[in-house]
Amino acid sequence: MRKLIFPALATAAFVAPASLLAQDASDETIVALEERESPFSEMAERMRDPENQRQMALMLRTMSEVLLDMPLAPLMNSVGEIAGEDAPRVDPDATLRSVAPEADRVPEEIEKNLPRALDTMGSMADAFEQMMPALEQMAERLRDAAPQAD
Repeated sequence: MRKLIFPALATAAFVAPASLLAQDASDETIVALEERESPFSEMAERMRDPENQRQMALMLRTMSEVLLDMPLAPLMNSVGEIAGEDAPRVDPDATLRSVAPEADRVPEEIEKNLPRALDTMGSMADAFEQMMPALEQMAERLRDAAPQAD
């Protein structure tokens, strides 16, 4: 049963209600999809913004709380079907929270650690943007050096 729990969780993450992720569309969202001169700088700014970090941490905490309380039996059955194996019998009322009580601390850890992770990702985005000219030059040299396909 343990080897099926993680695939079941992954499946749950993909089938989680879309309403958890839904947000009102705004002009800002549409503008974000347009090509910008420095997309990494803007992304880094958003990742470092404390209010964005707080909102994302709360959203992910809420999503993890929901996933911890989802029934495992239907997920286990689906994973068993996908794997072509008989799924182990699971109590219909079993949830990840009831099967793995230590998972109870995951939502709090997400909320606590996500801002630091976003700060790090923002720094990586800045570094990647600084590397872009060198990467573009490298790509041009590789293109020029590579034999042309007929």
